[in-house]
Amino acid sequence: MLAERVYAATGRFLVRGTVVNREVRKHLARGRRVRNRLAPDAGRYIRARIPQHKPRALAVDATLRAAAPEQPRRRALGLAPPTGIAVLPPDLREKVRTRRSGVSLLFAVDASGSMGVEEVMAKAKGIVLTLLTDAYQKRDRVGLLAFRGTEARLVLPFTSSVAQAQQRLKGLPTGGKSPLALALAKSLEAFHRELTKHPGRIPLLVLLTDGKANISMAGREPFDEALEQARRIRRAGIRSLVVDTDLTWIHS
Repeated sequence: MLAERVYAATGRFLVRGTVVNREVRKHLARGRRVRNRLAPDAGRYIRARIPQHKPRALAVDATLRAAAPEQPRRRALGLAPPTGIAVLPPDLREKVRTRRSGVSLLFAVDASGSMGVEEVMAKAKGIVLTLLTDAYQKRDRVGLLAFRGTEARLVLPFTSSVAQAQQRLKGLPTGGKSPLALALAKSLEAFHRELTKHPGRIPLLVLLTDGKANISMAGREPFDEALEQARRIRRAGIRSLVVDTDLTWIHS
């Protein structure tokens, strides 16, 4: 049976979490965090364009601007009334809308025995709690995966309820070895399900670990297996950020 201990997040690590959070937001911005994507039927109206087919949403202002210069010629040809504006098909413009892409954040937390050394887990929890507060303000969806012993478990599937994530995190115990490769494989599976249900969201994996992989998935070198799974995550287009809980370095 695993020797377990539960560590609470401490205040000094909440401050450090703010620093990590800035890095998370910068990391997302490099690829797309405030990436706006074109949305045909909803979102903010940013400009108009000539439609290729029937306009999906008529941009009245742009249509009138396109028609106005043509009125004298059309009146001379009898195509427009003496007063008012005659709008013909070539004048039509449609709205181009945009909306912010949501972010799906998965926190993969190393809960192995080595994370209990010098209350490293308290550090990790403090960092994640800070990130969760920001995720709530940004309306991100968050998930929580914990790994220790021989298992990696999705403690909380992706949700908009940050309060649930906070509660699951606070009760997370430590103990056992570190199945890092399995954790990365399970993270990829979780993102696949999330993006199937919510296409268009920006995926980001935040991995908190000391990197001491010592459990194999298939009888190979545990660290090599972890690298292989990390490459799969990268090929899937999932952005990732690693918080080294030993040295508090940040790697992307």
